[in-house]
Amino acid sequence: MNKRDEISEIILIGLSHKTAPLEIREKFTFDEAVLKKFHERAKKIGTDEIVYLSTCNRVEIYFTAKNISRSVEKLTDLLEEFTGISREIFSQYIYKKYSREVVLHLLTVASSLDSMVIGESEILGQIKQAYRDSVLHKNSGIILNRLFHQSFNTAKKVRTQTGISQNPLSIAYIAVELALKMFNNDLSDRSALLIGAGEMGELILKYLTKNNVRDITISNRSLHNAEAVVERINKEAHVIPLGGIASAAAEVDIIITSVICNDYLLSYKMMDEIMEKRGERLIFIIDIAVPRNVDPDVAKMKNVTLYNIDDLKSIADENLKNRLKEVEDANEIVNSDAQDMFEWYEGLELVPMIVHIQENFDKIRENEMAKYRRRHLKHLSEEDLQHVDDLTRQIISKILHNPIMAIKQNKALQLNGYHNKDDIREKIKIIEELFKI
Repeated sequence: MNKRDEISEIILIGLSHKTAPLEIREKFTFDEAVLKKFHERAKKIGTDEIVYLSTCNRVEIYFTAKNISRSVEKLTDLLEEFTGISREIFSQYIYKKYSREVVLHLLTVASSLDSMVIGESEILGQIKQAYRDSVLHKNSGIILNRLFHQSFNTAKKVRTQTGISQNPLSIAYIAVELALKMFNNDLSDRSALLIGAGEMGELILKYLTKNNVRDITISNRSLHNAEAVVERINKEAHVIPLGGIASAAAEVDIIITSVICNDYLLSYKMMDEIMEKRGERLIFIIDIAVPRNVDPDVAKMKNVTLYNIDDLKSIADENLKNRLKEVEDANEIVNSDAQDMFEWYEGLELVPMIVHIQENFDKIRENEMAKYRRRHLKHLSEEDLQHVDDLTRQIISKILHNPIMAIKQNKALQLNGYHNKDDIREKIKIIEELFKI
C-alpha cells in the first residue's frame, strides 16, 4: 500500500474533571474568535480533521493524522501557544487515546457515562455544537463525520433503551439543590440573581421557579435572549443588563452564574463593595461557568459561601450510586456500537487494496482483450466484441467476489478481537503480494 493510500489514525488529546483542576481546564476554553483562529492554525500543522470539544467538565480534541507523533507534537505546541500554559505544566493533566480507544471514549462521553453527573443531557448538545463548529470551519471529513454521527446515534439509544436519563440530574439541578440545603430546603422567602440566560441559565431558572424562589433577577449580555427565556418560563422574573449586577447582587440571597467570558464578572473588589453594602447578611454564590465568573478569592470573604463547578462532585457521586444498573446496560450498548464503528473504520484501510486488486485484474483483462481483438477476433462486429467484453468483465467480477468479500469481512486478514493498524497493514502486504499488486 502506498503512503498516500494510508488511512489517517484517530487521535484524542484531552483533560477532564477527573484529571485536571478547574484552574487548568478553564485556560483551554476558547471564545468564538479564538476558536476560529485555532481551527485555522490546526489545518496547517498536519491534522486532516479536527473537532475541539469544550465543556465545563472537559476539553477534548479529536483529530486524525497520518503522522501521529508529528501531529501530536505540533498540536501540543499549538495548545501551549493558545492557552499560555507551558507543556511541562499541562502535560501532567492530559490524556491521549488512539484508534479504538478514541471511538469507545467518545461514545461513552456522548452517552453521559463519563460526566460528573451521570445521565445529564447537556453533554450531547455540547458535542453536537463542537462538531458543527468543525464543519463550519471545514475541519471535519469522512472519519470524524462518521464517528460523531455514530456518537449521536449511540447516545439516543442509551437514552431511549435504558433508564439512565430517567429523572435526570444536571449541573443546574445540583446547583439549585445546594441552594436549598443552604437555606433549610425552603427558598420561598429568598431572592436570586441569575447571571446568564443560555441553555444552562434557562435550566437554572426552571429549577428556581419550581422551588418558589420569591424574587428572581436575570442578567445577560443579550437582553432580548433573557426576555425570551423569561417569557417562556417565568414572566415575573426581572431582566437587567450585565452592568446592573453589582446593585442587584447587593440585595439578593443567592447568585448563580454561568456566562462564558474571559474576565471575572464578580471581581474581588466588586464583591468587597457589595458585601460592605450588605452588612452582615449572608450571600450564597454558585459559579458554574468555565472559565469562572467569580474571583475564587471571594470565598475568603466573611459571610460569603462560594461554590464552583468542581465543588458539585459530592452530589454527583450520590447520583452515580443510584444509577449503577443503568450504567451497566448503557455500557453494553456503547461497547457494541463502538465495535461496529471500529469495524467500519478498519474497513477504510482495506479500500485502497481492494480497488488496486480490481484495477489490476481489469488491466490484465483489457490487455488480453486487446490482443485477441487484433489476432483472433477481427471477424466479430462491434456489437459482438462488446458482448465478449461484458462476458470477460463478469467473469473477473465473479472470480474476485469471494476473495473481496472475505477481505471486507476481515476473514482473509484473520483479524479477531483487539489489534492495531500495524497488524492490518502487515496482513495487507501479504494479500498484495498474493495478488501481485
